[in-house]
Amino acid sequence: MLSITEKNKFRKFAEKIAVKAGNILIAKRNNFIIKKVKDDQKLDIATSADYASEEYIISQIKKNYPNHSILAEETGSDTSLNSDFQWIIDPLDGTKEYTRGIPYYYVLIALEYKGNLISSAAYQPETKRLFSSDEISYLNSKRLHVSTESKLSKTFVSLALPRSNMSSAGMNRVISIMKPLCQSVYKIRNTQWDIDALNHVATGAYDGYISFTSAQDISHSKWWDVAPGILMVMGAGGKVTDLDGDKVTDKSLPNGIVASNGLIHDKLLKIIYQTK
Repeated sequence: MLSITEKNKFRKFAEKIAVKAGNILIAKRNNFIIKKVKDDQKLDIATSADYASEEYIISQIKKNYPNHSILAEETGSDTSLNSDFQWIIDPLDGTKEYTRGIPYYYVLIALEYKGNLISSAAYQPETKRLFSSDEISYLNSKRLHVSTESKLSKTFVSLALPRSNMSSAGMNRVISIMKPLCQSVYKIRNTQWDIDALNHVATGAYDGYISFTSAQDISHSKWWDVAPGILMVMGAGGKVTDLDGDKVTDKSLPNGIVASNGLIHDKLLKIIYQTK
């Protein structure tokens, strides 16, 4: 069992390297090159900025914690170490937006101990917003709390909208929930990134978030996209489960994510269940 002091140390380390990786991204935003194309439509890409950020983060982890394992978006998993600790890295969450000059991309870092999230950092370089968490969640060192709204009709809920490369089943499920959700909450919102929606729940700006991510969908979210945000919500006093109300334990995210302030969680799950 790790102490809060140990978790706090890891959080501060993650904050430090996330900010420095963010500075690398800013320095390269006008002179990056595309280094990898991940899909047939040539829309899912990795740039020289992604790789430079990831290389820096990995170098710092290996320097400070050489016995820890690493799971990184671009370079994959380091299976050579059998460690209780694993760092989860997305060096540039929002690559496509980054290449188009949209300034709200992130550097994402999380740390697991024996499969449980214990520390994280999510940094927006151009807005200089630094979200981080261990047992407590922060935005630029200010402690965060989820909202206290319990009446569904007064809530803001973010919903991950369907994309063209979703499976038909996945798309139909999202569409089927939109009507009852619209009829139940005050506002439905969509954000460009999972991490943004989760952070909004942690700050209390949103009361809930639903993602129908599925391992069967080409465009489904990956663990490095959501891990820091899941801990952010929990550290701010919220609740995170899959679509059935169970703890999110499968990193392939086969059954979506529901995050909330806790007070409306069962109400959201009820709406989802009724659309099955």
